[in-house]
Amino acid sequence: MILVILVVDINLIINLTAKIGIVLHPIGIFCSLLVLISIIFLAVVNRELANRITVRLIAAIALADLISHTAELYAAWKRSLALDSRLCHVVNGIRLFGRTFYGFTNIAICFHLYRSLVLLKRSTLKAEMYTWITTLVMVIIFTVIYGLMGAYTAMKNKNGCNPGADDNILNAVFYLIAGFVDLITIIACIFTTIVGHQSLNKWINNYAEARSNQLIDQAKFIKDRKKMAERAFLYPLSACITLPPEAAFHFFNAFGISVLELGITMSVTVGLSGLLTCLAFSFDPAGHKSFKLAYSQIKDDQLYTQSVNDNISESTVHIPLSMKKMYSK
Repeated sequence: MILVILVVDINLIINLTAKIGIVLHPIGIFCSLLVLISIIFLAVVNRELANRITVRLIAAIALADLISHTAELYAAWKRSLALDSRLCHVVNGIRLFGRTFYGFTNIAICFHLYRSLVLLKRSTLKAEMYTWITTLVMVIIFTVIYGLMGAYTAMKNKNGCNPGADDNILNAVFYLIAGFVDLITIIACIFTTIVGHQSLNKWINNYAEARSNQLIDQAKFIKDRKKMAERAFLYPLSACITLPPEAAFHFFNAFGISVLELGITMSVTVGLSGLLTCLAFSFDPAGHKSFKLAYSQIKDDQLYTQSVNDNISESTVHIPLSMKKMYSK
């Protein structure tokens, strides 16, 4: 009798988790596409509006969200996929790739914010290339490692088409690695947010001093730049919301502890990742400025023709959260 009740409870939780995914992941897909389309729109109007490493990293996070949401939605919708089917293996691979891509892209944006706001280093093409190459290499390495462990193709002790290895030791190692990737991302996001806020005044003073000879309202300038910097930390904050339940889920499973209720929480937070990225993007003052400039350029029928004047944020001291170049008003 107890066993029957337990099986029923497990099935109810699994079905609830799937239903949550079916509701939330389409929202995440829409939000991810909205961010990507918005950035593409800015680049089409004038590529200078999207010519910031921060924007490109945001686009990468949105792409990771899109990949993850799409694969998770398919897995939730088709939860009866045969475990030995090639389609199930591909879905598992895409799910793990998407989550790994999401984690390392957030680490990359944390590194970029720390380098710019704390170390006060100028963003260069060389530094950006190193950031992208390192991020992609790490994502590929971990995705391949998961595959070699059999995390895509396992069929034992599964409640559905989910990642995990047949061998108990490999399964534990897989979950530990996935958990540590999440944990390192969380630590990087928290550390960058705290240290970055502590360094804001130094960053603002350094940035304003480089423009002390310009005919601008210094008080308003400092206020606007500080607002931009503070809003940039919404991206690491979103990762701090989405990843902890996932990390806990991985660590519990690594030690053979199945907490199905935690799976419900993870389903909610993972399902919200695209929405949170979209909200962070919508609150970004630099984004607001970009869209205003794009609207003005289209309204004036000057697509691709208006000259760019850098009278606000030239790169004497590069602040990636500000517009790289601004139109003259």
